[in-house]
Order: sequence, then C-alpha cells, then structure tokens
Amino acid sequence: MKPAAICFFDLDGTLLTSDSVVAESSVRALRELRVKNVMPIIATGRTLCEIEHVLATTEMTSVIAMNGQYVLYDGKEVYTNPIDVEEIKALHQGAQSQNVEMAFYTEAKIRGTAQNEVMEKHYRYLGEESPDVDAALYLKEPIYMLLLLLEKGDDYFPERFPYFQFVRNTPFSNDVVPKCGSKAQGIAKLLTVMGFEDVPTYAFGDGMNDLEMFGAVDHAIAMENAVPALKEKAEFVTADNNSDGIEKGLRLCGLL
Repeated sequence: MKPAAICFFDLDGTLLTSDSVVAESSVRALRELRVKNVMPIIATGRTLCEIEHVLATTEMTSVIAMNGQYVLYDGKEVYTNPIDVEEIKALHQGAQSQNVEMAFYTEAKIRGTAQNEVMEKHYRYLGEESPDVDAALYLKEPIYMLLLLLEKGDDYFPERFPYFQFVRNTPFSNDVVPKCGSKAQGIAKLLTVMGFEDVPTYAFGDGMNDLEMFGAVDHAIAMENAVPALKEKAEFVTADNNSDGIEKGLRLCGLL
C-alpha cells in the first residue's frame, strides 16, 4: 500500500538522544505515524548491524543506510551501490601514506584496517566497540561506505581522490562515499523504485550530512541542536534531541 507520506529520520543528534537511545516520546510518535499511514524511515551514515537496537525499539523496517548506499523498504532490499574496488585500493594506499586508518562498511559488518587511538575515540563517541581488523575486506565483499579515522588533515584527500565525497561527520572521522552518493540519492532511488514520487516527504536532521537530504524532500525539520547551515535550510526548527524534539517537530509540521 502506498503511504500517505514518508518521513526520514537521521539518527545521531536527531532520533537518538545524547545517551544514544530513542526517547519514549519518539517511540510513541512513530507508532502514531504508522497508524496514520505515514512511513517512518531511518536515514543514517551507519550500517544495519549498528542500528539493530533502534530498529527493535522503534519497530521500523525501512532504512536509508550508509549515506544512501544501501536502501531497505519494509524489510526488503531495493537499492545498493557498492564502491569500486580499485578506487578503494587507491584511497587505502593514500590513507596509509598519511598514517590514517580506515573502516570498511558492508550491510552486515564493519572492519578496520588497524586499531589505533583515533579509531577507539570514534567508536567510543558513537557508543560502540571498535571493529575487528580486516584490512583486505574490500577485496572479498561489497563495500558501501568507508571511514577515514582522523582528527585533522582532511584537505589531503578530496583533490587526490575526486571520485569520492568526504564529509566530516564526527570529530574523529570522515564519511566517504562515491561522489554522487548521499542520503538524497538513496531517497531518490527509493521513491523511484517504489513508485512513490508523488508521496509527500519530510526529513529530520542535525548534521552536515543531512544538507542534501533536506534538499531532496518537500519539508525539512532541523533539530535545535543542528548545525547553523542546516537550520538555515529548514522549513521548521524543533526542540533538541534531548527535549522531545521529534514528537514536537512532527506536530509542528502537521504530521501528528
């Protein structure tokens, strides 16, 4: 059945509180959305194995994962965009030259090139354990997203690897996807594949990797804790992620 509307939710700083949990008010609001035939969809830089607890808590079955590289709708895979192996190999060599470690993301696992302090800081920041090491994973399985683990030195990479898009998403990392890859691309693919181009779309976010997503939907809602650039692009600004911002934002934009 075609939904009456679709609402996309970023995770960190948006659907998740600072304690990395989904607020009870958000769980209730998501349940009410489904009663109204509004499909809630997670749109995140994370992969599926990182968000199992969120899916269980919210009973959500649709995900724009790894910044648009892997898309599930109602539990079914509808779009994938694996990264070219030779391009990964070149970036890996470039990262090694700068003493920068990487992480490789499939739909089911994360593996690092090596353990180091920045890697530990990044995953601790996300409330996760550092991944196991397998520097050759990209030679064996499709990879949908990469991470550069670094606190500085971002400028080295974009000019040397123009086929990638680099977005600093935490103080310790850059998300890396193909140049055309983004949450916006994943949303566009989902709408096309499912025949939902005429369905009204909404999105909640707080970070720089939500900018393109805001341009891909009809109505954009920024959290109070969002970066200034995202607030400027938003139609509505709701309360922060620790103050029932999701429920308040859904009421503000008329979905509840």
